[in-house]
Amino acid sequence: MPRQVNHVALMDFVLKRRKATGGYGATPRLPATIQDTFQAVAIGLVLGQDPPTPKSEPALAEYLARMLAVPWLGIDTTFRLLMTCHICGVALDAERVRSHLVACLARDTSLAAFYYVRRIAREILEEEPDFRGSGRSLLLPASCAVGDVARYLFVKKMDGQSVAGAGELAGWLQRTQNGDGGFGFFPGTTSFIENCHAGLAGLGLLGARPIDLDSARAFVVSCQTGRGGFGRSPRAAPFLDASWYGIASLRLLEEMEERPAGGLPEISNQLNRLILSV
Repeated sequence: MPRQVNHVALMDFVLKRRKATGGYGATPRLPATIQDTFQAVAIGLVLGQDPPTPKSEPALAEYLARMLAVPWLGIDTTFRLLMTCHICGVALDAERVRSHLVACLARDTSLAAFYYVRRIAREILEEEPDFRGSGRSLLLPASCAVGDVARYLFVKKMDGQSVAGAGELAGWLQRTQNGDGGFGFFPGTTSFIENCHAGLAGLGLLGARPIDLDSARAFVVSCQTGRGGFGRSPRAAPFLDASWYGIASLRLLEEMEERPAGGLPEISNQLNRLILSV
């Protein structure tokens, strides 16, 4: 019988990383970070827990409010902070968010920056960005990894645009799967759980599947350790980020099996968008 994920042990692993200050840290002894807090909240949602609120988890709401009050860091960290606040019902200053997005695109025109800016504008501000640089053509970098492809495809899907060369992209993503079932950064590279998540997200957005769905699941499940959390690989130490990639990957695999061949994920649903977040 195939090994199953122990959800109880996973949530115990997550809760042991909750701090008295309200956020979550990478280990029980390290301080809280925005990234770990986002991943802890996201894991709980995927496992069916109700979203935390300022009333149900006041310490978490206070932690998020403190993080909102300090200068924001890179756009990827800002995305995770704002998304966590949005999920938890913590109020945001829309004008400050908008100004931050304008400043970001003024200094960074990468695919990743555009992806995060676009998602914040659409999902947090609930508006179409009309500031300089927001309407530029979206292109994949010449040298790309699975994460780049997944971000590119998400924006295309969000904007209702067709994908040129979709078949070639699906084939490329399928070739990033290795003999151990996991995915590399690009074909021929070592399998890590974050690449499994990005590869599966990209394939799902194309209505495609990995070459070997069962071995993909087996690789991800094998990354859960005896402590409940997931490692980057079957022999790695567990952390919240790898645990998030693991549980999100398994949900993507479940949805692939449930959808008809060629079916695309529905991203109007917040949980579906969260699972596809790369």
